Amino acid sequence: MVLWKTIWLRSLAKRDRFNKRSRIRRTNDRKNLMIKPIGSACDDERFLRKRKIEQLGIESNGGVVKKKRKTRGNNGVYDRNADVDRISELPEPIIHQIFAFLQCTKDVVRTSILSKKWKNMFNSYLTFDFDERWFRARGAVGKHNRIKARELQKKKFKCYVDKSIATRLDPVPCIDKFRLYVNNADDALRTCMDRWICAAVDKNVKELHIQVNTQGKFFYLPDAVLLSTSIISLKFSGFVLSGFNPIRMCYLRELSIKESLVVSEYVIKKFETSCPLLEDLRFVCCRGVFNIVISSLLNLKRVEVHKCGQVSSIQIAAPNLESFWYHAEGHQECKIDLKGSGNLKTLTLKDCKMTDTAFQDCISKCPLLEKLVLHKCANLERLTILSEKLKSLSLIQCVKLQEVNIDAPNLYSFQYSGHRMPFSSMNVSSLREAKFSFGPVMRSSQCIVEYQKLFGNFDRSKGFKLIVYSKQNMKIYEEPREAHLAPNYFCNLELTASTTSVLKTVDNWLRESHGRSLILVSPSIELIKLLRTMIIDREDNPSCCGFYSNKCWRHYIADVKILTLNTIHKMYYDFKWKSRQRSH
Repeated sequence: MVLWKTIWLRSLAKRDRFNKRSRIRRTNDRKNLMIKPIGSACDDERFLRKRKIEQLGIESNGGVVKKKRKTRGNNGVYDRNADVDRISELPEPIIHQIFAFLQCTKDVVRTSILSKKWKNMFNSYLTFDFDERWFRARGAVGKHNRIKARELQKKKFKCYVDKSIATRLDPVPCIDKFRLYVNNADDALRTCMDRWICAAVDKNVKELHIQVNTQGKFFYLPDAVLLSTSIISLKFSGFVLSGFNPIRMCYLRELSIKESLVVSEYVIKKFETSCPLLEDLRFVCCRGVFNIVISSLLNLKRVEVHKCGQVSSIQIAAPNLESFWYHAEGHQECKIDLKGSGNLKTLTLKDCKMTDTAFQDCISKCPLLEKLVLHKCANLERLTILSEKLKSLSLIQCVKLQEVNIDAPNLYSFQYSGHRMPFSSMNVSSLREAKFSFGPVMRSSQCIVEYQKLFGNFDRSKGFKLIVYSKQNMKIYEEPREAHLAPNYFCNLELTASTTSVLKTVDNWLRESHGRSLILVSPSIELIKLLRTMIIDREDNPSCCGFYSNKCWRHYIADVKILTLNTIHKMYYDFKWKSRQRSH
């Protein structure tokens, strides 16, 4: 009885409030009619239309209707024309681009809370991403429980993909991208995979990325994929390609084959003849590939071959090739011939069997080369690099190098890592950045002497700064010529003409090593101010890494002491650190 009485009283109160608002509205209408101007019927209609628009909270401005909302500004004044909810006014392509930067489809769905407009935006998003790892079950103990957890994981994954295809894929005529990652695929899941892939191909998918972790077992790629004329980017792993598969991908521009079995070399030839627009070609950890011969792809710009242990020769004649990257597996021997690729600009080689003669023959066919990277080419002993176009050179852990001659007047960046300074002559008048890293055989007291021979004649007007450092200590010379001797514990040396690069090096050193001391020798006022802003004037409670468990160095500094010795023009920074404890 008490409950019904309470409900009845609330309904009476609600009805009284409604009647009161109605009386106020009728009173305002009478006032508006009393001040109505005298004029023609057209004026009457114009006045009524204006009054109606004002009552709806909308103003007319030259035919443009604009919403009026009351918002309180910082000065306490109400602004009726202030912009509200800008995120809802973003155009659809920009919202889709924001979705593309999110790694997980679940994160894309969560954006629906940002705005009412975004709730239905996910349905028009034409990118489909399915990853079985999202459904990974954790905490299962024991072999039997782990098996049951994996079966439950696959069941949830299948249901999720089937539901997404039925609700989002089937209603649309075409899609932009379809990505599928499957772990430990079995025969039952393979049937579902073929159905999902064919459904994407039927919707004229443009980018198709399929990665299957088969643990040594390979599956056949559906014929519908190789016959698709809509795919422009195809990336797959864990499949078998044979010479009997028909290929008609006439608009394909990007092809990446990873951890797959290529039964016949004729497959590569069929891709070459059937895909005339191909621009990017990559082979990663593939089996069955012995010879790679490409001669008729006029649009080819990039080729990469990584850890294909059975490849013995590579021959590429592509007039528009700009980048070539070869990464040998172990002690694999491979002959590389890039004749006919005279426009090559970037060359990266990691081949421990490459000889001096083979390298000189390869680089002689690339007169326009701008970037050269040699990584762990352990057989190289003597190098001669003559190039007016070269801008970046990296020699990383080529342990047998004994003599290096470089004549590159336009070289901008140089990096070297090894146990000695093998440079006999260097003509690098445009150099702006140089990085050296030495092993235990050669420390900085010796390398500084070698450095003075190579770089001591640089023009002082370029403003070079020399940085020598180890894990715990760093020393910055504003005038590199003052660096005659350095303690033996320094094993890294950098030369740069950019103050921004100096700050970046200090930032990386503090982040990776939590160094103990930083010394500035004859520092400029500009460098002192910038380092003070970065180290001393930092926030007490930094907010830069609020959402990350692995914090930057600013969160771990306990104290910094500064000591300035004007007599010898040095400034010391002494760091004390908190213990590294990652929050979970």
